[in-house]
Amino acid sequence: MAVSTVLAQSAAPPTLMHLYPVAFDAAGEPVTDLTMADFKISDQGKPVTISFFRRPRNGPPAAPGPMEYSNRPRGSMQRTVAILFDLMNESQPNRMDTWHAFTKSLPQLESGEGVYFYLLNLEGELVPIHGIGPKAADDQSWPKDVAEPLDKAMKAYSHARPAHMGQEDQVKKTFHQLEVLANQLAAFPGRRDILWITDGVQNVYNTKLPCNGDWVDCALYVPHLAVTLANAAVSVDPVSYSRDLASGVSIHEGQFKSYGALQPKAGASDAYGDQQARPQGAQGTDPSRDLEQMARLTGGRPYFRQDIREVLKQVSNDAVNAYEIAYDPSTASWDNKFHMIHVTCERKGVRVLLRDRYYALPDTRPALDRQRAALVAAYQSQSDAANIGLRAKLWPSGKAVHLEMRINASDVLLSEQGGKVTGAVTYLLSDLGASGPLGDPSMQSINLDLTKEQHDMVMKEGIPISQDHAVGDAVQRVRLIVMDQSTNAVGSLTFPVK
Repeated sequence: MAVSTVLAQSAAPPTLMHLYPVAFDAAGEPVTDLTMADFKISDQGKPVTISFFRRPRNGPPAAPGPMEYSNRPRGSMQRTVAILFDLMNESQPNRMDTWHAFTKSLPQLESGEGVYFYLLNLEGELVPIHGIGPKAADDQSWPKDVAEPLDKAMKAYSHARPAHMGQEDQVKKTFHQLEVLANQLAAFPGRRDILWITDGVQNVYNTKLPCNGDWVDCALYVPHLAVTLANAAVSVDPVSYSRDLASGVSIHEGQFKSYGALQPKAGASDAYGDQQARPQGAQGTDPSRDLEQMARLTGGRPYFRQDIREVLKQVSNDAVNAYEIAYDPSTASWDNKFHMIHVTCERKGVRVLLRDRYYALPDTRPALDRQRAALVAAYQSQSDAANIGLRAKLWPSGKAVHLEMRINASDVLLSEQGGKVTGAVTYLLSDLGASGPLGDPSMQSINLDLTKEQHDMVMKEGIPISQDHAVGDAVQRVRLIVMDQSTNAVGSLTFPVK
């Protein structure tokens, strides 16, 4: 059946806002047993209804059997991190201090898996020390040998900043390279973070308009950056080793002693306290607050003078302990403006950390085009997507394989109506040869209409799909792609058949 025919049979899903809060108790320990009823959300001051809720996926994975595969072999979501050592926005003394700190701390990492390392040089160019690429993905021991290439690069790029580069050029180049990294990270499954090693955020303001807000509201080019990072689902965690950012530490000193991040305020939507109490507009002079604003914008954390190993440890912990919440802001709410999000937790003593705003850029594409784009992106991706958990077991039989596939039901939006639980998914199977896809994929739609007992069963065992799939002589692997028709969320799993 043709892709357009299958998709046209499904209802058009709304554009949902996805949040990934991490909850902590009074001692700073993660809280992972909250329910949907524990969260209250408002968007621009108006309460919203949660459409989708998922607890942290941090349980141990079931051991795969023979000829059995999963897109979550470790049970929890993976994390991928790009460290961006920003020479352009650091002073010369801080560059030197950070350089020497990295040559000592990075080689002590237990593993460099899922971690990449770049410099942003004084011309605003990305310089890969351990860049994203097929060879780098398999090199987990690169931190042991990082000192020599880092020393070589630092000696080559530790010169004066180009005299012709003005502040606006500096801002545009910085934001552009953050977006370049984010778009590269978008190909990886799980949580994606940029650890931005910098002294502060440069600001360029529209002088023709009055500004009484903060950096996000007042600075130019921030909306484009915000949309790019949100589309790539990338958080930015500013990390500063500057001795000049005393105010950024003193405000919250000691509250997150293990990692030096800022402690969430009880009941607040983020880790940074009451935003109205600290306006940061065009007159602001404290760069630490701008770093906080970048973290608030993207759902990351700011770190001040923390060892990079401890920062990476916290990012990994956040990836494991994050909830997923989605709500429908309504079509009229996508109005080309920044929207403030406020989240409170009903459980006493629990604090939450997450992004506090988003830029409401409307997606004017028809619903069918949005669905098709989600499937095409998964189809063309070099890696599998894990937003929907998938398992497959196969039995080869001559020119075909028998497939027993399971979809993680907790990753699919299911609605209860009249005592029944309903939902719908689209799935396709694509044959892959030595050089890529072969022929057209097969595609099917599954409408779920479950009793309470059936719902309880699929929540435990997964949504089953059983199918015989013919494989020609050139077929080496098969990719299963599943899309939730209610959210456009996609999961994929590639497995060998020979």
